[in-house]
Amino acid sequence: MINHSLALFLFFVCSTHYGFGEIEHTGFIGGPFHGVVEDGYKEVSIQLGPTADLTVPEGLVAHAEQSQVSSGGESRLRASLSLDDGTHTVLDPSEVEWTFSTPNLRVKNGSLIADFLKERTMVRVQATAEGFTTSFNIFVLADDRGAEKEAEGSLPQVLRTAIELEAKGWKESEWFGVFYDAENGWLYHADHGWIHVAEGGQDAAWFWSDTNQWVWTGKNIYPHLYRNRDAAWLYFFKQALPAKLFYNHKTQELERLAGK
Repeated sequence: MINHSLALFLFFVCSTHYGFGEIEHTGFIGGPFHGVVEDGYKEVSIQLGPTADLTVPEGLVAHAEQSQVSSGGESRLRASLSLDDGTHTVLDPSEVEWTFSTPNLRVKNGSLIADFLKERTMVRVQATAEGFTTSFNIFVLADDRGAEKEAEGSLPQVLRTAIELEAKGWKESEWFGVFYDAENGWLYHADHGWIHVAEGGQDAAWFWSDTNQWVWTGKNIYPHLYRNRDAAWLYFFKQALPAKLFYNHKTQELERLAGK
């Protein structure tokens, strides 16, 4: 006859395999536990927490709703984390640290606000959040009170050496080709159609069009162009005209854009 103590001992031994397996926790540091729980014999596996929490952030995406703002104007800021499953998690602009290449810009209630600027300025905006950093450019136009005076000399410095052609308003640049100067910041280029121009630094300029939006190029750079909206370098195939054909170095693909 087995006494009560021996019975309890046998029950303890027989039960050890099922009740005292070592538990392994696999999850993420910080906040409530989420992840996977398994017993030491890999017989029980339980997933805790929402599935979305298991995706991994890969980078930060940020931009302003408008690629250009007027002096004294504002543009809503947008930021999101790109995840390894191809989705994005939208961030509140207040959760992002925004810095600028000029002190004339600031952030208020999720919007970028441009203070008074007497000259057109290209501003580099840097966004930092969740350990990631990205940047983009935004163009701040001059204050309207100086727009008329500025229009008198609206050509960027790098294009002012263009020679006058016989037809009034038409000029030819040794590096940029033939264009019509409307004397209000707009040019009609023989290859690119209507474009808005702005200073872009020594021997360079910014150009805006409906197709590529803001691109940057210069005397020793063209026909290579830097496109601001996707931070891509392009090569313009003049040989393909009248088709507007570009090679995108970032995607390594050809882009054929609509007409002028």
